[in-house]
Amino acid sequence: MSRTTYTLLVRESESSEGIIAEVRADGTIEESTRLSYGDFGLTAIRDDWSPDERRTEVEADVRTVRLQTERNGEGFSVRVLGDGETIAEQRITDDEWRVASVR
Repeated sequence: MSRTTYTLLVRESESSEGIIAEVRADGTIEESTRLSYGDFGLTAIRDDWSPDERRTEVEADVRTVRLQTERNGEGFSVRVLGDGETIAEQRITDDEWRVASVR
């Protein structure tokens, strides 16, 4: 196997209704997922501001790549699993991205 550079990209959707996460390799989307704030009883609370996208690059020798998302505490974790092991991770907190509970 050869080492491949993977990029984890996490950004907010254009409508500010959720999070989009992608894993890219050589400009190709290998894996992607969307999380809707509404599914977690959350909404974006802000005026004329949106969070910056986040990128994490990692080199790995893996056969399989997949995304794993989790809501824990007051935030989200987005992990890239390579052959079942975490090779990259981003943590997004509610405060950082200005989302709040609507329940």
